[in-house]
Amino acid sequence: MMKLRHPSDGWALALVASVLAVQLWLFFRVESLLWTTAGVAALFPFQSVTIACVHYQHHRAVFGSGLLNRLYEMVLFLETGLPPYLLTLHHNLGHHREYLRPATDTLRWRHPSGEPMTLATYLWLNLRDLVPNTIAVGRQHPTVLAKLQWLLVPALLPLIALLAIDPRKALLVFVLPMFVNVLNTIRIGYQQHAGLDTSDQLTASRNQGGRLYNLLTFNSGYHTAHHLKPGLHWSELARFHGEIRDRIPPGLVNHG
Repeated sequence: MMKLRHPSDGWALALVASVLAVQLWLFFRVESLLWTTAGVAALFPFQSVTIACVHYQHHRAVFGSGLLNRLYEMVLFLETGLPPYLLTLHHNLGHHREYLRPATDTLRWRHPSGEPMTLATYLWLNLRDLVPNTIAVGRQHPTVLAKLQWLLVPALLPLIALLAIDPRKALLVFVLPMFVNVLNTIRIGYQQHAGLDTSDQLTASRNQGGRLYNLLTFNSGYHTAHHLKPGLHWSELARFHGEIRDRIPPGLVNHG
């Protein structure tokens, strides 16, 4: 039975299922590459929100069933480019444990000299080092690394099949948006942390406090609250943000 651990996750599931349905329709039913390209572009703003879905899935899984969670993560891989357990290593066990130490963070925004990186340099270096940094964390957590390695094969099989059926459309409908979403996931880390004081959890993250932004991104704007309580369900972050808001420097909360 597809029982959700939290009822609010039905919204995330609906979004992920809808994005996949449109992708499959574009791939199998739309013949023109021009119209397919237009459809991919129109879908992408919605598909980009699945970054939040895969992020929260690795913090607090949607289903009580391990099998359903892995299947859900394989669908998310087709939408975000992030396979099962990659974020568990790179984000949960890497970034969350090290973000107050930028030199060892898996999303590094400082050069070894201590100078902040430009956004372009940050994107290039963290994209280049995504897999090596994940493996480095995985060596400290070999059981999780083994799960990532084993599940990478079944996660890739649907994509390989789509590439075999129609390489051009598979690249356009699936591979290109996956790559852009991986890059966008990395970019968000720069937006949230680059250049900030890392001596205190309350001064190390930027927040988007606007209601519309958080409605559309599953409360992803409440980033300080998320770092203080990473296991807190996304639906509870607004309440917790309200409790700590007065302790966060005003310049780190954008209400636009």
